Amino acid sequence: MNIHQAEELLQRYQTGNCTSSENDLMDSWYQQLFETGECQWSDGEKEMIQKMLEARILKQINEKPNKIKSPVSLFQRYNWWAAASVILMLGIFSYLFINKTTEKTQIAKVQTNDIKGVQSNRAMITLANGQKVFLDSVGNGVLAIQGNVKLVKLANGEISYEQSEGEGSESMEYNTLSNPRGSKIINITLADGSKVWLNAGSALTYPVSFIGNERNVSINGEAYFEVEHDASKPFTVLNGTKKIQVLGTHFNVNAFEDDDQDLTVTLLEGSVKVNNGNATGLLKPGQQAKVNKEVKIMNDVDLNAVVAWKNGYFQFDHASLQNVLKQVSRCYDVNVIYKGKNRPREFVGEIQRDLSLSEVLKILERNKVHFKIEGKELIVLPD
Repeated sequence: MNIHQAEELLQRYQTGNCTSSENDLMDSWYQQLFETGECQWSDGEKEMIQKMLEARILKQINEKPNKIKSPVSLFQRYNWWAAASVILMLGIFSYLFINKTTEKTQIAKVQTNDIKGVQSNRAMITLANGQKVFLDSVGNGVLAIQGNVKLVKLANGEISYEQSEGEGSESMEYNTLSNPRGSKIINITLADGSKVWLNAGSALTYPVSFIGNERNVSINGEAYFEVEHDASKPFTVLNGTKKIQVLGTHFNVNAFEDDDQDLTVTLLEGSVKVNNGNATGLLKPGQQAKVNKEVKIMNDVDLNAVVAWKNGYFQFDHASLQNVLKQVSRCYDVNVIYKGKNRPREFVGEIQRDLSLSEVLKILERNKVHFKIEGKELIVLPD
């Protein structure tokens, strides 16, 4: 129904010249808007309508009482407020039509500057010979053969190193899995059966095949590990001079360079030992270690919040604005720019990582902070 048809219908309704089916349609619309509250408009819009109706009705009653006319049947069915409301429905309908059209235009304009939620994986593997394998542009199946190890992309998008029996390489060869900012989480099964989930903006370097009595990998960024137990070959995660030593366990490592240079290790299952070259700490399940110049162990950690990224969520537990936007910048590959000062504030709750950037910002704005998107820049406006 276009605006002209709506105007004609409202005029016929006001003068009592509608057909029975048109009356039913208008009555249904009226009930939906003012009685059940189940219309498609928000509470704010309905409140705006009511205030406008009240003001205009009172004005008409005071200034032109003789011009308020409605069929008797209308007064019988509704009270004077409802009858007077119907007289003004045409004006309100026209206002909402124009207002909503303008709103849609504005939304469309904003969306041109929007950034969609993460929809693809843009991870890359650099092989020992320097060859680069871009995972988003290759099909499923064997991607490379290195000695007696096959690099395979599975149907679900996971990456797996499958080691066959026989003689392997005598020298240690390394691959690096890089997952850029703005990419989906990638998970990989190493040659020993250990599984690793790699967050956006992160890189993992690991042996194609684990030779000798050690299993050493290096991490920059964030990863979640489920290490295959092998008492004869301890598993060690390296980040510069910092080490995490395990036999078989589930833990999360956050080693982003922009997170105050702290290595954060959170243990979910098993046991790990962390070492910074000067100090050592032993973690139990549910504990977290902050590793920098010293090793600081904390208890009663919110494990769900720590691994929320792996499960497709941002989860904040009294997080600062800066901490929240660091996570957002990695997920959506944007640079955060602060214009002016913002008062300290904390964020609690969770947000899906597959929402568009504007949808995420709309949720964050409930905490009285405002943003603007300009290309690849997320601008934080001053308070």
